[in-house]
Amino acid sequence: MTTVEQKNPSSGYAMTTLPNEYGLMGAEGIGDLVKRATSHAPIATYVEEPEPPISWSAIADAGWDLAGIVEDDTCASTRDLVAIAKAWGYGSIPQPLLPSLLAKRLAAAAREVDGPVTFALPLGDGALVPFGAVDGIVVATALGDIEGEVTGAPAGEVDGLDLVGRGIHAPTATRFTAEAAREVALVLAAEVLGGAERLLADSLSFVNEREQFGRPVGSFQAVKHNLATATVDVEAADTALIWGSQQEANAFRGALFAVDRCIDAAEIAVHVHGGLGFTWEVGLHFPLRKMLSVRRIIDRLERNHS
Repeated sequence: MTTVEQKNPSSGYAMTTLPNEYGLMGAEGIGDLVKRATSHAPIATYVEEPEPPISWSAIADAGWDLAGIVEDDTCASTRDLVAIAKAWGYGSIPQPLLPSLLAKRLAAAAREVDGPVTFALPLGDGALVPFGAVDGIVVATALGDIEGEVTGAPAGEVDGLDLVGRGIHAPTATRFTAEAAREVALVLAAEVLGGAERLLADSLSFVNEREQFGRPVGSFQAVKHNLATATVDVEAADTALIWGSQQEANAFRGALFAVDRCIDAAEIAVHVHGGLGFTWEVGLHFPLRKMLSVRRIIDRLERNHS
């Protein structure tokens, strides 16, 4: 992507479409980790296995859960976190990297924890604790410049929508400052953007291999048009997250727009797979269900913090 700078009238600083070196290196490192761990095998082959393809120790030993912490007045910007989250989302790995990264960035109590940390996201009738079903995980009670602590994950019903997130339902949400809520929304949306990019890549591979009437189905004009539309959706989502990450007044708007475009792209991916797209074994539903879950969470965050 070509760097494009423009003046932000509300703050006076120059914006760029690209993350800084921190974000570029982080996204590259995470992308390489995901690629080596999964070899881009179908998501369905590993997402429900008892042991994820990337262990928590591999994440912690490399310090990825600490990637957002401020040290010596330098740290990843929100734009950098968007790039890192997108690279992580491409793999649909059932590990609490992003909740831990955000919690340790935004809560002093969470930074004292060696293991994984998560938080409780608001829903209309309670909260959702991403990876609350993971053994040994703790929950930050507040994110942002407000006092909080970490507690054990509450007992609750397992979430049936986001199967990658392995969440549980809880009665009380974590308290967020408006700034923290915006950053969480953008990172969650960037994660599902990575999933949308994965579904698009899988769809392109599928239509070039699948044949009908002696020709790859990707050669049919209707299929080309659908995939072109999905490509535009994914690019629009990416642009919206860049915009939202650098203009805080538009953070929720950009995140919601991005997730909606990702859902559109995912639905096209299911469609171009034909009847196979609806089967559990193909696994297209794993990123799609996460998108639907994130959509409702960001909507609630915006309601609570606009």
